[in-house]
Amino acid sequence: MRSVWARGARLRRTALTQAVEAFRAGLFMMLRAAALTLPRSWAYALASAVGSLLAASPIGMRARKGMRATFPGQRIDDLVADWLGRPFRDHVNAVRIAARLERSREWTIDMRGAPELLNDPRQSFIMATGHFSREAMSCIYMPWILKRPLATVIAPMTEAKTPRGLRVRLQMREMVNGIRAMREGDVDIAEVAGSSFLVRLLRHLREPGGAVVIASDASWGAGKGDGVTRPFAGYASQTFAVGTARLARLSQTPIVTCVPFLVGDRHIVMEWSPVIPAPDRNDTDADVRITNEILDWIERRIGERPDQYVLSFGAERRWSSVARCWVDDLQASNDSARAPAAPARTAKSAS
Repeated sequence: MRSVWARGARLRRTALTQAVEAFRAGLFMMLRAAALTLPRSWAYALASAVGSLLAASPIGMRARKGMRATFPGQRIDDLVADWLGRPFRDHVNAVRIAARLERSREWTIDMRGAPELLNDPRQSFIMATGHFSREAMSCIYMPWILKRPLATVIAPMTEAKTPRGLRVRLQMREMVNGIRAMREGDVDIAEVAGSSFLVRLLRHLREPGGAVVIASDASWGAGKGDGVTRPFAGYASQTFAVGTARLARLSQTPIVTCVPFLVGDRHIVMEWSPVIPAPDRNDTDADVRITNEILDWIERRIGERPDQYVLSFGAERRWSSVARCWVDDLQASNDSARAPAAPARTAKSAS
């Protein structure tokens, strides 16, 4: 009887998840039509209204519960509405860019800590970034921002015939079309599939002045090869691929992390980390060290601007707005006099 009840509960959860995904897919289709036909401000207002609607639903209630613990002292209602609405606003932006309804020269882009290598037309490099607002990330693909051959890595577009598969395809299709439109087709978009894409990126970086954009904060599941396991943002433990660091080592090119964020309508700040030099080609231990350095920098930006992050945060650690770092318990987050201990980091095989 207990196993029958458990199986029934799993089926109900699966059905509810698929219903939510179908609802989200319908919203993306509606917003695509709005982005193409309505005035710009109206389309974005509709996307924001979707976020407010979701914030008032059971989805928003669950999000508030987790965020109240993860971000103590913040205005949770506003944070939840902005976070839930972010993918829909990003979708409107991607559709408009793909349809060439946006003029990138009308956007204001400010640089913060930009490295000198951006001014060297022959210096190849890897730009590590994270899953932040796709609207803000648009600036990475503006030709007048990165005047160099550009390649970008994306997750494979799922072909699963499920509501979630449909929702992912709707988002990814417009994102890819937007990137191509912004670059006037002058971009190499590589899906993470097989080993051939790594060879493709190595070839791109060996050309003078090539740049590769990689989101380094996606979790790396079991059976996908070596990874680094560590606390990250609100999670006590997550596993990440070391591919960005390995690519730097094999190509002998430096890494710089960049997180763009919105400060106003069509106003973006690109925040750059210090440059990480390429390690010795045979220094395989550097893959873990460099991956941790990238993730340390990214997770701090998540804590500073959680409303602009599009993945989940986790609720096992807390962001201290006083110490401006992630800590392992609420007491530590409220105690500005105590410095948090450095998180333990271990490399493991996920195979």
